[in-house]
Amino acid sequence: MTDYDDYLKQERERVNRALEQFLPPRTDPGIIYEAMHYSIAAGGKRLRPLLTLAAAEALGTSGEPVLPVACAVEYIHTYSLIHDDLPAMDDSDLRRGKPSCHLVYGEAVAILAGDALLTLAFELLARFGLERGRERTALLISAELAAAAGVAGMIGGQVLDLQSEGKTLTLAELERLDRLKTGALLKAAVRCGALAAGASDAELAALSGYASCLGLAFQIVDDLLNRESTAAELGKPAGSDQTRAKATYPALLGHSAARERVASLYREALNHLQTLEFMNRPTGLLRHLAHTIVHRQN
Repeated sequence: MTDYDDYLKQERERVNRALEQFLPPRTDPGIIYEAMHYSIAAGGKRLRPLLTLAAAEALGTSGEPVLPVACAVEYIHTYSLIHDDLPAMDDSDLRRGKPSCHLVYGEAVAILAGDALLTLAFELLARFGLERGRERTALLISAELAAAAGVAGMIGGQVLDLQSEGKTLTLAELERLDRLKTGALLKAAVRCGALAAGASDAELAALSGYASCLGLAFQIVDDLLNRESTAAELGKPAGSDQTRAKATYPALLGHSAARERVASLYREALNHLQTLEFMNRPTGLLRHLAHTIVHRQN
């Protein structure tokens, strides 16, 4: 394990503690709190909050001040997974190696648990903004996350994903779908970390380019793993994209071309980081996270 792996393990544990800490206490009606805790405690790689923390750290801001922002990103991501798994959406019985929220708590409570996590994310950002000097930063971050999670981002992408089932998309249509469905929130995770650290326009542009490439690469790798891995390896159903005739890069281009696209996006992401390196900003952690994303096995 590299020094970066050790560091990210520590940061992941810190994010997990903070995610539990920021959740509301278990009071009546208890079932909604249990469903929220269940979905957060299911785990996951926490790549998005780690990217938030890494972007801020590259710009000289680390630790506790950025944790609420990182956790807000992960709450929105977890809400999206709860809703994605619902029968009306991807109809998945497994998430992060455990039964999906709606199987454990029922469909209605799962919907409300997702809604509650989405709402909690913006409550957390509002409280972050109550700290003196953070008011404008909190507004910028809230606007960034809301746009990435909304119809011009993740929700719009999910609608396109549902509409594309059983259809053959052009490469441009598929890329637009994936940049919205998956890429928008991942890009926002990086940009929110940069905003929390007071990024300059040049720094924000470089990190945005890096994150835009990674967001698309992440989804292509996800498409490949859905075809090539087992449910035990993924922690969610394997082969579901083919079963539902979803539009994916492997289906459109084939495995070899899809992997070449991932490699190209990875190189492009690292090229964007060179702008930060010219400013003497440390990018080792961001480079390591990019490698982790494109070479992951689940």
